[in-house]
Order: sequence, then structure tokens, then C-alpha cells
Amino acid sequence: MNDLTFMPRILLCGDEQEFLSQIGQRPFKIIGRVKLLGKLGKQKFNLKDDGKIFFNDKVQTWEDLANFLHGGEVDYLLFLNFQDFVIFRNYSLKRGFLSPKTVTMNHFKTLPTDFFYDFSAEVQLLNYLKNSPVKTLLDVDGYFARGNIYTKNPDLEIDCISDKPLPPITENFYTHVYKDFAQVGHKRYDAALLIERKPIDFLSIFTFLGELTDNVITFSRTDGQLDEYIRANLNNFGEVKGIATETLKWFLIKRHTKPEDFCIYVVTYGDKKIDEPPEGYKIIHAGRALSKDLGYLGDDTGDNISHLNVYLNEITALYWMWKNTSHTVIGLCHYRRFFTMAESVSFAREKILTKDAALKLLERYDVIVSTIGFEMIIQHELIKNDCGEELAKFAEGVIKKHLLKTQPDYLESFEQVMNSVAIYKCHLLIMHRNIFDAYCKWLFSFYLDVTDEILRTVELSDLPFTPRRLIAFLAERMLTIWLWKNRLRIKELEFMFISGV
Repeated sequence: MNDLTFMPRILLCGDEQEFLSQIGQRPFKIIGRVKLLGKLGKQKFNLKDDGKIFFNDKVQTWEDLANFLHGGEVDYLLFLNFQDFVIFRNYSLKRGFLSPKTVTMNHFKTLPTDFFYDFSAEVQLLNYLKNSPVKTLLDVDGYFARGNIYTKNPDLEIDCISDKPLPPITENFYTHVYKDFAQVGHKRYDAALLIERKPIDFLSIFTFLGELTDNVITFSRTDGQLDEYIRANLNNFGEVKGIATETLKWFLIKRHTKPEDFCIYVVTYGDKKIDEPPEGYKIIHAGRALSKDLGYLGDDTGDNISHLNVYLNEITALYWMWKNTSHTVIGLCHYRRFFTMAESVSFAREKILTKDAALKLLERYDVIVSTIGFEMIIQHELIKNDCGEELAKFAEGVIKKHLLKTQPDYLESFEQVMNSVAIYKCHLLIMHRNIFDAYCKWLFSFYLDVTDEILRTVELSDLPFTPRRLIAFLAERMLTIWLWKNRLRIKELEFMFISGV
């Protein structure tokens, strides 16, 4: 994702023809020449003896060169001759200074070709991250993969995007390595790391990353284009902090964010009257098209499938939430099932998961679901037990047919979950909007067609109550099937069950 052609600006100490013979196809720009020993006209210079040096077409002092390296006009002072490098290095060390811009030709060949790299600046970044709130980081450009640090920070989860295989020791530095953003999916991060870009390219990727993170870390060489752009446009960002190093400045940029529009819908039906839930919760009457009005918000307005509630249960409310709301954080629970963080799951209104607690969890996790439930038999056998072998086999065949048509990548997930003893029950969930939309888009890309085919083939209304709920039973497994396939940070919470309601 780096659109900046990096052209390193080089002060060259050595023969230019020899340099050209070694540099190959790598881009570069020689901005000046440096000599440690020689004569300009009648003026002699010898760094070891008199501290004089030739650069910028004249004889100057070592201090003049040191100050020049401090500025932003040069990226590397490159030595072709190792002995020249040693002389300059020793002289500089005696004066307590050695710029990380000072490199040998062999060292230069190991540096990344598409961005400026300084080992000491990388160390400073990692030290900052070690003591920062950032616990998950997406390395968009594989910055660390091309650096020199392989030690993993156990408190920091770093994922990487790289379309090329990484050496095992480098890959071990990361928690996950993805080929592209499609593989990252809907996962959110505390921050994303970008290498230096032209301002227009930085703004483009900064905007694109909005669904993955609110914070971006990037760098600019001293007085570089990106440095000037960020400092001139501070109002475009929510907050900007800078960490200056010898060679560059790290920028810690937070985007403008609005308070989350948070809502958990409490699904009820029939004549189930319930108490008003806490702040951030809203009661929705699922299947209101089929029953009397209870005085709550109904799932029969706007774009809806309320008439299918007798077969789909809470799925009709889920569909309405998807099509008719714009909450940035959205959730679903039931009139007698509420998430809780309390140790005891005996119901008490004050133990219902609060809006603030849910938002706090979603800073660390992508989705909140019910603690996974285990049965003594696999899901396939559970459906057979509840609905009969013939009906279960038929319905599962219909689902697989439509998955093959619209979501073939999920056939394996379907088989895995249906042959598992565990699922996330009851469609209890809380998610960021982009993840919720992705799930619903997936689910309803095929499940309404599944419902239609089953209802056209089988008179479910003639069956007893339990097998009549066949489509809803199978729909309950869909969330687990989707989560099985997508890489998300999942937080499981217990739920309180209100009996006698």
C-alpha cells in the first residue's frame, strides 16, 4: 500500500563509478560528495589531524558536517571504503556523536528500498508501544518485517500485511501475517503502522483504514513532505502527537471520532410484556405483523420480513435492525436473556451489561457473543432429534445448495459447526456496525432463499411446535458458522436467563 517512490538522498564518500557499479537498479540521488583527506586548491584537509573535511564543494569542519546530518536535506552519508567509515566513526564517537545516517555500502544494501529506515528510530517506537495503550497493531507495509528487530513483545499483538513469504524468524515476530486487507477482514486494531508516504497517498490510506482503527502511526523524515503536511493540517485530525528522533519524527495520529451511537435491541414477541431495560437498550416486538400491537417498536415497518417470524424467530428482528438502523454499535438480546459480567448468572436488573461496559469491551474485542454452549451430541444430531431425520437432512441439503451457489467458501465452516458439539447460542451479539453489516449481508444473501424453498416444499405449519421451528434452529447456528470463517477477536459473556416469563 506504499505509493511513494523512495529516492534516498546520499552524501557519497568514495569513487562515484565504483558506487554506480555496486548500486544496481536501486533508485538514489547523490546530493554531494565527502572526502576525509585531500587538497582543494592550496587548502589541505585531513579529518584525523585537523578535523577538516570536504563536502558541499568546500573544505569545512567536522562540526559543520555533523550539523548538516542533523538536518533534513540528506538521508545517508555513505562510505564505499570501510577504512574511511572507521576513521569518521572513531572521530565522531570521541565527540559523543554518530549519526544513524552514517552507513557503509554493504549496510546500505541491506536497508529497505522503498522507505527510509533507522534502527534506533525503530527501537524508540517499540519502547513507546511497550508503555502505551496500544495492544493490537496492524503493520500495513511490513515495516518490522524489513527491520532488524526480531524480539517479540508479549504484551503487544502485531499483525502484518505482506504479499510475499517472510523468513520464519521474521514471521514469528507477528501474531498473524495476511496477504492483503481482504484476509484481515473486519478485525479492529488499536492502531495501524504506515511507512512514509506522499501526503495525498497518506490521506487516502488514512481514510481507508477508518473501519480498522481510529489511530495511525507513521513517520516522516525531518522536514519531509509528510512532516510539513501533518503540521500544516492538524485540524484535520482528532489529535496528533510527535516523537522526534535523530533522523525522523514518529506521528501518533488519532482521527476525529463521534460518540458511538449504541443500541442493543431486546427482542420480545406475542404478549411478552417486559420491564423497561437500562440505558442503551430498546425493546423490539418481533413478528408484530402476525400479532397484536404491544406498544413497542415493531419489526414490521420499513424493509422487513416480520411475516416470517413464526419460522425465523429473532431473525426477523435482526433483519429489521440491519435494514432500518444506522447505529455504530449494535446488539441483540432477548426479553429473558441478557448479557452480564457478574459472576452469578441469577437475574438482577442491576447486573445487565451496561452501555459503558460494552463499549469498553469493544475497545479490545470485535464482537461480544454468549459463552459458547456445549451439548452431549453434535449439532446435526440435535436437529435430527428435534425435527426428525428426514426433515433435518432435507433442510441441511437446502442450506448447502444455497451456500454452494452464493457463499461456497463457507461450506467447510458449515460442516465443521454442524459436526461440532458447540455453538454460540440464541443470536446474542454486540458488534461494531461494519461487522454487523458484513454478517447480515452474508446471512441474508442465502438464508431467505433457504427459507422460501423449505416453506414451498414442506408444510411446516402442519407440524408440532418443535419441528415447526426447524428453520430458526438452523439459523441459530449461522452466527457460529460465520465466526468460524472470519478472523475476529471474540469476547464471550455469560447471559442471565429470566425464568417464568
